[in-house]
Amino acid sequence: MNESTEMIAMLCRRIKIARIAKNLSQQELAKKSKIGIATIKRIEHGESITLQTLISVLRGLGELDQLNNLLAYNEVIHITSAEQPKRKRKQRAAKNEQINVLTENDFLRSKVNTMCWKH
Repeated sequence: MNESTEMIAMLCRRIKIARIAKNLSQQELAKKSKIGIATIKRIEHGESITLQTLISVLRGLGELDQLNNLLAYNEVIHITSAEQPKRKRKQRAAKNEQINVLTENDFLRSKVNTMCWKH
């Protein structure tokens, strides 16, 4: 199993634990979440879950604030990092070297470079 699959399985287990802790049947959770009971069963078996379904289930469990807490935390981090002064980027030495190579090129210093087109 890869890391994402493990996280989905853990999330599905937590949804089942929350349903049981709230003393809800799968049928009751399906009704409150406004999704099918087959979807609840798939979730509790650890199958993949869409974000829309997750939101519906959390709403049915009365735990939508868990998702809001996550979003609020990320907003605080984003605002805090935006307030910090921006760092200046360092210029790469490679650009300067390319310019020097062009100016030191024999072709550019030769008479060919000073030729004019006849009309």
